[in-house]
Amino acid sequence: MRIGFAPFALLLLAASPAGAQSNSFDMSTEKPATPAPAAPAPGAPAPVAPVPAAPTPAAATPTLAPNPAPVQQQASPAANEPIAAPEAAAQARRYIVPFSDLVFSGEYAQRSWSVFLTPEQAASKTEFHLGYQNAVVVAPEASRLKVSINGSSVVDAPIASSDNPSDMVVDVPANVLHAGLNDIVMSAVQRHRTDCTIESTYELWTQIETGSTFLSFDDADAGRWKRIEDVRAVGVDENGSTTFNLIVPSMGQTISTSPTVRLGEGLALMANMPNQSFNVSESGSPSNKPGTATIVLGPASELSNVLATVPAGAEAGPIATLVDDPKFGPSTLVVSGPNWQAINMAIDDIAKQVDRPATSLRATLATRTWRTPDVPMLLTASNLKFSELGVSTLEFAGRRVRTDFAVGVPSDFYAEAYGQATILLDAAYTQDVLPGSHIDVYVNDNIAATVPITTFGGEILRHLPIKVTMRHFKPGANTVAIEAVLMTQADATCAPGATAQSGQRFVVFDSSEFVMPSFARIARTPNLAAISGTGFPYSRAEYAIPLIMDRTQPEIISAAVTFMARISVAAGRLIPVDSSTAAAAVGNRNAVFVSAISQVPSAVLAQVGISNQTSSAWGETVASIQPNTEATFDQWREKLRGGGWRGQVSSLQDWMNRTFNLSTNSFRIFPGRAPDFTPQGTARLVIAQEASPISGGTWTLVTAPTVGALRDGVRALTDQTMWRKMGGRITTVDAGENKVSTLPVARFDFFETQPFSLANYRLIVANWLSANALSYAVILILLSIVLGFATAGLLGSLGRKK
Repeated sequence: MRIGFAPFALLLLAASPAGAQSNSFDMSTEKPATPAPAAPAPGAPAPVAPVPAAPTPAAATPTLAPNPAPVQQQASPAANEPIAAPEAAAQARRYIVPFSDLVFSGEYAQRSWSVFLTPEQAASKTEFHLGYQNAVVVAPEASRLKVSINGSSVVDAPIASSDNPSDMVVDVPANVLHAGLNDIVMSAVQRHRTDCTIESTYELWTQIETGSTFLSFDDADAGRWKRIEDVRAVGVDENGSTTFNLIVPSMGQTISTSPTVRLGEGLALMANMPNQSFNVSESGSPSNKPGTATIVLGPASELSNVLATVPAGAEAGPIATLVDDPKFGPSTLVVSGPNWQAINMAIDDIAKQVDRPATSLRATLATRTWRTPDVPMLLTASNLKFSELGVSTLEFAGRRVRTDFAVGVPSDFYAEAYGQATILLDAAYTQDVLPGSHIDVYVNDNIAATVPITTFGGEILRHLPIKVTMRHFKPGANTVAIEAVLMTQADATCAPGATAQSGQRFVVFDSSEFVMPSFARIARTPNLAAISGTGFPYSRAEYAIPLIMDRTQPEIISAAVTFMARISVAAGRLIPVDSSTAAAAVGNRNAVFVSAISQVPSAVLAQVGISNQTSSAWGETVASIQPNTEATFDQWREKLRGGGWRGQVSSLQDWMNRTFNLSTNSFRIFPGRAPDFTPQGTARLVIAQEASPISGGTWTLVTAPTVGALRDGVRALTDQTMWRKMGGRITTVDAGENKVSTLPVARFDFFETQPFSLANYRLIVANWLSANALSYAVILILLSIVLGFATAGLLGSLGRKK
């Protein structure tokens, strides 16, 4: 709807009664109000009771908002047409949950992240909206939901919304918000209504309604961006996703591809949201909703095809500015110039705000927009206190408590077969805690250590060493969780009201420490986990990476920009690309191939280990493939019968892997090339990696049966939770369940990343021998034989000879 070019239409709108307004601008996702929850505990902050949904922007008479002065970096654009206030009002709602879903489970759970606000948003009067629903077994009298912003409590209310989702609205106190990153902490303390067992704690949950949890601003300017850096405030939509609509009128031209990818990488680094995707098109369509940004890229002579008014100065020099366009709405970012050389200069002005040299060391991984604090990068032996990792002293009165922190390791981390980190735990438990309780440590949701509690009478644990195997560590951020499972006689009895008892049983002190030992550093290929963690090897390339794709199809370009932008976020820097290189001319360079399977050269498929038959067997109906009932029945019959001698061998292999961390790969001296892979079932996306034919490079292929499946599959894969599951030599994304599967590496090549060091090589050899048990045994036998001959020779030369 356009307003501003017909004064008569404005008069009609102004004269219309409120009840006659169209609801086309209704952006509300709030639920019906529910009965007020139980009264808050004494000393709690101002009451935060469920209230009826606030009037939406549709209920107000549309008015014209003043058009702010356009923002520019190189030149001032011309005045733009005014935009209707309801369109701007949509931007004044900031959804704040950067996840597709947020569920607090167990008796205690906490999540923290940061939200970037513009100066106008920080200065505006603000309301905080919170929607949630909980399990029916959660006891409201003993359970509380808390939210704080920048250390100030905003919500502290009973968890009492099991029948229907609740919507709470509270005014954010003045001076709590500020321009830039604002820290948000949500936590839930939950108790069961009737059950005191450990098992009952898994029944407790509170789900945050992401579409009903947001900040709303009264100031009309809060919905507009006035500076280029305000792009950081793009935020997320009601589903926790961020979308950049890149409109490139000359998309089909070869010269436009590399600048498009570079701009996408710069915007992704600037926003740094966990679930970002890009839609690239020649004309675009209006999409003025939270979590979405519109960018127009191209020479000034071509912008008139998509913009109502070309910004002034675009014909004279590089320009990056925000305009209000009647079609695309307010705060449309325009990057332009008289030619592509000038456009590249404008992109460089944006990129330099977030880029870093390839040789610079990263002290932290930028994760604040989905996890605070930023994750420290451990490049060598380190010792960090829990307080430095964002873990505060935690006192607990329940049965099962879990807290976690994150640490990062580099792309050339090579210590999973022998290394052990150590947690020096400072904790205490009361005399009520019985033997049989235990403390568990998880790394990336995999059990890594267990410490049983075997004594009565309570104890203070001072720097209790807990060895944590590093087999589950991988490049990038790694989550380490500590969970205490506590049993007491009172829980065994479970008298009425026992679940609500508040006496503390266990405490973890923030003086505890995480100790990372020295570890081997050498890169390997293939290793898709290194891409997902730190963008390796593309993050270290000193040349433009060949990006081979079909530049005429917007779905492929969208997938390529989304994928490269995600790698850039993992790498913490922009990765230059060269889109003009042919597949046959890549040679020994690192390269990325993004295409539908039918367009991938057979030589590339063979190099990365994909069967050539995949082009014909992997059709457009992958998502609709139904399982073969008869084959499934036979599989289950074999499984239940033990599968004969093969089943016994498989059981032995599983036992060896569980008990000694030994697999069949450990008993091969010279592993051969793995068989070619053919996508099965409902796989809609395949990412495969292998060394280049000429030693020295790494090739990564991203492919799908169709261009539409390619775009959607990459968008699903780059979701934060799925992206970190990528690993091995081949990763697939399931079409139906968004499930990630990996194929382990059978053989890999080493690449030196560190200066020669005997200490590092000793660690490299130690890890390699630990991962190759048969090779270790053969070497040990050979050395024993040599020692035997040497001993025999020595003894033969000694003593009396007859």
